[in-house]
Amino acid sequence: MESIFKTLFLILCSVGFLTCTDSKSTKGGNHQKDVDLHTQSKDCVSKKQDSLLICDEFRSRFESKQYLCIISYSNECPMAKSYIKTIQNMVSRFGDTIQFCLLDPGVGSKSIGGLESLMFHDHLGLICKRFNIRVYPQAVVYDCLNREILYSGKIDDRAQKLGVVSKFAKNNYLLDVLDNVILKEPIKTASNEAIGCFVGSFDDENK
Repeated sequence: MESIFKTLFLILCSVGFLTCTDSKSTKGGNHQKDVDLHTQSKDCVSKKQDSLLICDEFRSRFESKQYLCIISYSNECPMAKSYIKTIQNMVSRFGDTIQFCLLDPGVGSKSIGGLESLMFHDHLGLICKRFNIRVYPQAVVYDCLNREILYSGKIDDRAQKLGVVSKFAKNNYLLDVLDNVILKEPIKTASNEAIGCFVGSFDDENK
């Protein structure tokens, strides 16, 4: 009899131990889920704060004049680099009246020499999305006062296809548009599809 009671006692202790272990394990699992949800919530708040800061910085730096010319640029892209002189000439010619921005589409590009103050790093893709910038180089002329895109597309027609840029341009699309802006004349140049290196994808919540 005594051995039977001992056996039953050991069985009951074993069952009790397993129950306690499962309970602790479940509590630990729920706690981990709570930690994960809290971390995700903090990440979302942090990203929203980053988004607001980026948008505010862009507006304060580049939307103080009536007209803004954005050129997406990265020295990681040979096609964009082939437009360095063209961009420098544009800034030199129109920079007193029109605000320029060299928009780095999230690749950590270095600026063109002498134009460092015009570089803006769009690492979340917010400005790219706002102005529908899909490649670089791509030019966008924006009327900040009326919140209207006046032109979007190629700088000129030297970019024939991805990786191919001719030496001379027959049509200087951006130059014509900026001339019209300065002279207060209607813009006759139609927007077109820019050719260049593709802007990388960004998380939907960050766009």
